[in-house]
Amino acid sequence: MKEDQEKKKYIKDLIPDSKFGKITLNEIWQIPKSIRKTLDIEKDKIFSIAQKIIELNCVSFYILGSGTSYHAGLVSTYWFSQLCKMPAHCELAPEFSYLVEPIIAPKHCVICISQSGESKLTIQAAKVSKEQNAFVIAITNTEKSQITQYADYTILMKAGIEKSVLATKTYITELVVLTALALDLAFLKKKIGKDNYENLWNELISMPKLIEDILPIYQKDIQKIAPYFKFAKHCFVISAGPDYANCLEIALKLKEGARIFAQAYSTAEFPHGPITLAESHSAFVLVIIPRKEALNRHKDVLKLISRLKERGITILAIKESTDNIEEIDINIDMPKCSEFFQPILSIIPVQLLVVEIAIIQNINPDNPKYLSKVAQL
Repeated sequence: MKEDQEKKKYIKDLIPDSKFGKITLNEIWQIPKSIRKTLDIEKDKIFSIAQKIIELNCVSFYILGSGTSYHAGLVSTYWFSQLCKMPAHCELAPEFSYLVEPIIAPKHCVICISQSGESKLTIQAAKVSKEQNAFVIAITNTEKSQITQYADYTILMKAGIEKSVLATKTYITELVVLTALALDLAFLKKKIGKDNYENLWNELISMPKLIEDILPIYQKDIQKIAPYFKFAKHCFVISAGPDYANCLEIALKLKEGARIFAQAYSTAEFPHGPITLAESHSAFVLVIIPRKEALNRHKDVLKLISRLKERGITILAIKESTDNIEEIDINIDMPKCSEFFQPILSIIPVQLLVVEIAIIQNINPDNPKYLSKVAQL
């Protein structure tokens, strides 16, 4: 009890004295609890779903969602492809009827992600997929929401009600659920060995404690960094692989919460046109540095950073603390982790940065202008 009171006081001291941002910041601090509770309750169900995918001999994944849920699904396509060696495609739920619906078949696994469970077009996609006898999985934060009616299995995130319009704890919980499913499926398909599987699962289970430990450090670092971006209007967000998919979510958060026009690009794609807009007086670049073990991705990102520095661009980098790169202007260091978990850890400091920039600019990130959240029942 005393430890909980001290922790609450510590968190309160780190949250700025502002009329804006408290809701979003509190929900970011709830991320460890959301992950821990979801894995505690849903772990066995996730394994059962992986077994069912094997039993049905599903040949590919179609992952559907909108906004933040779409971004989580896109990150997971890399895991299903790399770990499970299965084709995985992620599409926006609003595009389902034009792009995916005509090819849905019984041996397809369709994963529909909706934080509220009430997103109309994601529900429609689940309904049509079920009618086509596909194997439908719903991932939602809301029990008894409409989307669960059309799913063979539902994985319930235990993140609690998310009051802020900015999805923070639910995005990361979606990533964790999708990671867990990919790990279980890869093991059952014998694409990863038992030792590797157990090591990765142990690391995933330890993720809440790691985030609890790193959050205060992130918060203090971000409070120092945020003033440098008070007047920023444009940002390019760059990386490769699953980190690129995470860049789309980062760009969305910068737009929603801090009113910074941000655009995400793959490292290799950025030089083919967009780089001409990267000028020192008009934009900064936020780059997620892949782990050094990912040799090609890491090397390509460093080459691009060198080109940008020649033009005087400010570089904000999210990277492992052991990776020393002189050309970076501002660092946000992540703890060492498996490459599969980097998207989970790399998004958190940006969520914090968005709130801090918003507070400095007297913008309300809890309820951004012109935006609303799909109601949770």
